[in-house]
Amino acid sequence: MPAIESTLGVLVAGGAGERLGAGLPKALVALGGMTLLERSLRTLAPVCDDLVVAAPASVALPLPAGVFARGGSAPRRVEDVAGARGPLAGIVAGLASTPFGRSVVLGVDFPCMETAFLEALLERLDDVEAVVPAPRGTAQPLAAAYAKAAAPILSACHAGGEGAPTRALRALAVRVLGDEEIARLPGGADCLFNLNTGADRIEAERRLATRAGLR
Repeated sequence: MPAIESTLGVLVAGGAGERLGAGLPKALVALGGMTLLERSLRTLAPVCDDLVVAAPASVALPLPAGVFARGGSAPRRVEDVAGARGPLAGIVAGLASTPFGRSVVLGVDFPCMETAFLEALLERLDDVEAVVPAPRGTAQPLAAAYAKAAAPILSACHAGGEGAPTRALRALAVRVLGDEEIARLPGGADCLFNLNTGADRIEAERRLATRAGLR
């Protein structure tokens, strides 16, 4: 395997969080005593040399202190392309923010994600442009690893009017991880629990408390 260049972590944090009913951007909702923003950054940091947080300019997100990538740098804020909406805009902005050899993209609404799961995705990024878990057949491009070759392809898709990351994946050489392979990864399918509603928030709190009790 060739030498690996720096690893970029892209946290996509532009969700309004309306369905959570908290009256805050989703990234600033607290869960288990920590905002989703800080929790996600702390999950990404150990496997990344650089960290960026992507969100629209209209979303105010004060970055937490005391979180550093393994290279020692603090997270940086990058803004989605002006006028663009949707998570693909955040992915594209993040990947375009700095040179990288490989990257891992994480949505802020995966509160049960584990660092080791992300590392396992990166380890599978050899001769493909993306490694994407697909629990129950549903691809999760916001919990995935990307090669540097994916950045210009996704950017071109976005510039051409595409807004959905799942459709943009069709332009890439993707290794899709199904349920059996996901189950063998650290943390398994629990890492892909997606938080969107108030009921999801209660369930996420339960899962995090259970995990804490087991350690």
